[in-house]
Amino acid sequence: MAERASETGSESRLYDALDHFRCCKDNDIETFLRKNAFEFINRGWCSVYLIVDEAAFDAGEIKIDAYFTLSHKSLIPENVSKSKIKSASGDKDSKSLHFVLIGQLGKYIEKLPDGTELRAGIASGEILDYAFEVIRASNSLIPCRCALVECSEEPKVQKAYTDYEFKLFQYDCDGGHYQFYKRI
Repeated sequence: MAERASETGSESRLYDALDHFRCCKDNDIETFLRKNAFEFINRGWCSVYLIVDEAAFDAGEIKIDAYFTLSHKSLIPENVSKSKIKSASGDKDSKSLHFVLIGQLGKYIEKLPDGTELRAGIASGEILDYAFEVIRASNSLIPCRCALVECSEEPKVQKAYTDYEFKLFQYDCDGGHYQFYKRI
């Protein structure tokens, strides 16, 4: 993200686009992109992928419709069936499982003064399509069997992942979120 902006001489436009990103449905999604993305990139904690409005981009403007982050995560399964462990790792006796983590997945949603919402015209499935395009391309270089997402108990969020064929792996008591996985 930052390298590409630097190459094209559009760093200030990128910072402006990040600052204008809104996600009124999840403040963490908005705050991450606006305030923390560069720190996470610079520390090597994740990669951030922006999905921009193509018409605006062609006109010289960066308008972020959505974004996702990718990283790695290892889990020690707790109270998980051997069949789930085998499905995720290939070995039912695995003590540690490794995943590509889709750590953040967000879409532009702004609450307008009249109470209505202005939303980017992209569905969660399309954002996941972009994420899996990158995951599959990198999988030939750094193999990993499954992707992982972590989310709240919000039914709409969980449905977006299960509709994309993610399966519940476990509930993380320490982190307070559900972990879903999908074979790559």
